[in-house]
Amino acid sequence: MKKFLCICLCGILAASMVSGCSKQEGSVGKSSSTVKLGEYKGITYTPMSTEVTDEDVDAEVQALLDAHPTMTSVDRAAALGDTVNIDYVGKLDGEAFDGGSASGTDLELGSGMFIDGFEDGLVGASKGDQLDLNLTFPDPYTNNPDLAGKEVVFEVTVNDVKESNPAELNEDFLASYTEYTTVDEFMAGTRQQLEDYAKSQAESQMQYDIFTKVMDNSEINVSDEDVQAYYEELYDTYKSQAEAFGIELETMISYYGMDLATFEAQLKSQAEAATKQDAVAREIASKEGITVEDADREAMAEDFGYESVDAMIEDGGADMVDSYILMEKVLDLLVANAVAE
Repeated sequence: MKKFLCICLCGILAASMVSGCSKQEGSVGKSSSTVKLGEYKGITYTPMSTEVTDEDVDAEVQALLDAHPTMTSVDRAAALGDTVNIDYVGKLDGEAFDGGSASGTDLELGSGMFIDGFEDGLVGASKGDQLDLNLTFPDPYTNNPDLAGKEVVFEVTVNDVKESNPAELNEDFLASYTEYTTVDEFMAGTRQQLEDYAKSQAESQMQYDIFTKVMDNSEINVSDEDVQAYYEELYDTYKSQAEAFGIELETMISYYGMDLATFEAQLKSQAEAATKQDAVAREIASKEGITVEDADREAMAEDFGYESVDAMIEDGGADMVDSYILMEKVLDLLVANAVAE
């Protein structure tokens, strides 16, 4: 998926406030939608707390330690939670099938990474054991539809059994998994990261709350044409993303527990909301004389890591770039004139 879209795409799968992410003509140019603005200056909002406690820091550190346990080989039968190192060959009707074999694979028993029965079949196995696991692939099986519902045999050799032990926060651990050299530096750096994140979240929530109130204060009439243009742009973006992964759009959507009809309905609703937000932003920009300048595009290209403005526009489209910048400027204006309660 395009670099720019990765960053500013307004996804229904993690929906937040849509920020004018469309290349449709209506985003910064002509539009048949109309807006009668209400109050948009002096909007009140309640700031989020950005406090980071010692408990927050400890929890973050513990999460890192838990993610990197110490693995120790053991001379006993494997149990749930242990990691086994295995070689395996999957066979269908006596013949190895594509993608069903590997060597030296680490597998945590109970992780659910393999099909049902595979990991349970290794509970109780010891180093050096060879097992035949008679299993059936689920139906449907999106990873390989040709195997859906098929009975197979996995021939497995257990190379090692390892148990995990909690990692210790020391200089050796820091050298392996962080850029810090001392525990004190690491703790201070972790606190700073949490504070920066809290401030970022608070700023995003503030922008959302303020802009939502501005929307509520306004009378907005969007045309079916503008909504359809937005919908088609978003739909094409998701379709391109699926193609980049080498799968059908319907398959990608299924990973999020959606069918195509539900996805399309939610996307249409999002397109309508995005069109309204875009129309309000353009109306405020018109009243306040807010425009997009070359310097704005250059600054954005630098922020997003593009070599040039032309490269950014080629990636995201001129209208989408300008729409994004316009929305950012409008949000800056609203925030500057808002009042914290």
